[in-house]
Amino acid sequence: MRITIYGETDMAFGPIMRIKLDELTIELAPFERDDTRAFVDPGMQQHSVVQYIEQPGTVFVFADEQEWYDKIRADKDRIIWGIWAVENDTRTLIGNSAIFDMKRGHTIQGTTGIIISDKSYWGKGIASAAHKARTWYAFQHLGLTRLKSAVIQGNDASRKALEKVGYNFVYTERNEKFTNGKLHHMDCFECLNPDEQAWNLWWGEDTPSESVLAARERTREVMAWAEQNVELL
Repeated sequence: MRITIYGETDMAFGPIMRIKLDELTIELAPFERDDTRAFVDPGMQQHSVVQYIEQPGTVFVFADEQEWYDKIRADKDRIIWGIWAVENDTRTLIGNSAIFDMKRGHTIQGTTGIIISDKSYWGKGIASAAHKARTWYAFQHLGLTRLKSAVIQGNDASRKALEKVGYNFVYTERNEKFTNGKLHHMDCFECLNPDEQAWNLWWGEDTPSESVLAARERTREVMAWAEQNVELL
């Protein structure tokens, strides 16, 4: 794998990536400002959707999403994709996935996030496929060394989706969010580029733990899967 450094961009969006999941086709692709209505109708107006990601008791309306869209369009340290479900001739925006806070230093790192705002598409393997495609693009095409993410304890589905692609637990932030009547801790994870050059740069003379090595193998499997299953248009 050739390591490359991501360059300056005037756009917040990543290129189209297409994935086939049984009878359903998923596209990670740009979206327009007016498309954001799909996130809140009803989507992010439901407690079950936002309970682990937003401030207590708050939901969103279309104007909020339009304001958010304008901000991400101007953010050069972010790459975002809409998650589209393609069935026959119908294309439906059901969520989004992003790499943000991308910073150059001795290594190149970014933070990841995802939301499937349309609950009718939960439990279909879509988040897992989006994680795999995003991880592959981050390491193979952007040359990132490390991806970071975090999950509020209790959000078991999100935690499992991260672990499947090679995110490894690093530490816990206590009492990070109050939801559903109690305080919840937040678990922080990292996923490391498994390529030898990036791996050696990150670890130097340190010896990674067994759990880190196991996570690396999962990420290698993800990279191989993506080469066969993700169509970069």
